[in-house]
Amino acid sequence: MKKALASALTSYREFRAAKARNRPYRVIRNLAVSLAAAYLFLLCFPQVLFAHEVSYKNFTVHSMEAMDHNVYAVLDKVESSLATSAINNPTVKPQVFLINSHRLYKLMSLYLGGNSFGKAFPMLPTKSIFINRSDLANDLVFRSAPADNQRSLSGVIAHETTHLLIRKRFGYWRNLTMPAWKKEGYSEYVASASTLDYETGVQRWKANPKDGSGYQYFKYHMLVKHLLEHEKITVEDLFTRDHELPALEAKALGSL
Repeated sequence: MKKALASALTSYREFRAAKARNRPYRVIRNLAVSLAAAYLFLLCFPQVLFAHEVSYKNFTVHSMEAMDHNVYAVLDKVESSLATSAINNPTVKPQVFLINSHRLYKLMSLYLGGNSFGKAFPMLPTKSIFINRSDLANDLVFRSAPADNQRSLSGVIAHETTHLLIRKRFGYWRNLTMPAWKKEGYSEYVASASTLDYETGVQRWKANPKDGSGYQYFKYHMLVKHLLEHEKITVEDLFTRDHELPALEAKALGSL
């Protein structure tokens, strides 16, 4: 057994050494590492792709196209939403990138949120928020989907900024490991907006309470709303206490 293990280890080392001496392998490996590093750099510093910039209040908005005065009205709505949050922090100064292309948005969001409306990356040491194709004049953002494909731009920016606020208040590790329903539900709560209107969300949840694929974020929003407004817990307790999710879902659904 020991001889077989030693032989296998020797063979593996020889294989690794042969790969290291192989020029095509080294070229491909180095190219892959370089592309990954360049992509990560682009995610951290996407400003190089955007020619236009507007700074207003705590936000800096970047766009590939010139922006008109409607950007200020959108950001005023965002500020109003964030002001209602107990963890709002003016030292968090988001960098908002209006991509205005479904394809480029998918590339920039690593396909993790490629069909979403907006995407922040709290796991990276940045304050970047990527926004899918948008319409400043009408305060709308769109995703590439046959249905449920638009919502308010100000609501999406407020939602994604709240993710950054959660990271700021509770730290990187806790932000990464806490349940999604808390982070997403509270972000929807602060945004006071959702992809689904209230009636549609309630109808879908009641029609199929065991599968939230068509109303998941609406459900998260209602869970958080129930805890904060009906059970009167604090935002701190929302994020630091354990909650029995099935019981909470039943109570929240029964109150709708």
